[in-house]
Amino acid sequence: MRAMNKPRTYLSLIAAALALLAALPASAQEGAVAAVEDEAPLAETWDERASYALGVNIGSNLAPDDLLLDPDLLLRGYQDALEGTEAIESDEIDTVLRELGARMQAHADRQRQAALLENTARSSAFLATKEKEDGIVKTDSGLLYRELRAGEGESPTTAQVVTVHYRGTLIDGTQFDNTYDRGQPATSPVNGFIPGWVEALQLMKPGAKWELFIPADLAYGAHGSPPAIPPGAAIRFEIELLEVQ
Repeated sequence: MRAMNKPRTYLSLIAAALALLAALPASAQEGAVAAVEDEAPLAETWDERASYALGVNIGSNLAPDDLLLDPDLLLRGYQDALEGTEAIESDEIDTVLRELGARMQAHADRQRQAALLENTARSSAFLATKEKEDGIVKTDSGLLYRELRAGEGESPTTAQVVTVHYRGTLIDGTQFDNTYDRGQPATSPVNGFIPGWVEALQLMKPGAKWELFIPADLAYGAHGSPPAIPPGAAIRFEIELLEVQ
């Protein structure tokens, strides 16, 4: 079922896009093509932007490295389906769609594996360099941290609830989350966070502010947290322990 779901989703997008095109008068279709060829401004109205965005989505999602789609045949298939004059039997169509799903899944798997290998190598090099900086402490798990401000009192346990402010970025500085920007700290049980946080929070005291450099296996692992955090990515946090309940 997994292999079938993906192509059917994309094919439904194709149908929607082609429906938008087919709904245009012939003169409008010719005008749209001419506008593209003349490099005239595109997507001035919402309908035009929606049409173009859908086309970009279809083009990017249906372009694996081993699949070359013929746009003329895409349009013909859509029109034949509306008229009930399909040139291929339904059983063969189902077989082709299953193979299409398998090819697209294989392509996605190759992309994920390549991204995982690249991010693992980059993250390892980054952490190895960061480990040598002044003030950095490395724990047995591989977590790196730097104390920016000391706290006072008792460190929380995994059974306690904490309130924290934080800013999270990838190792290239790309921000993916920030409670300061939202103006609202986060409150959660200690054991509700990622493993790197769980370890760090049990070492921090209320009022402390630390900088964390977290390996992927203590963060979001080989799968990442799409779309913000890629697979195998180390991440960086500034975390401020405001309160322990």
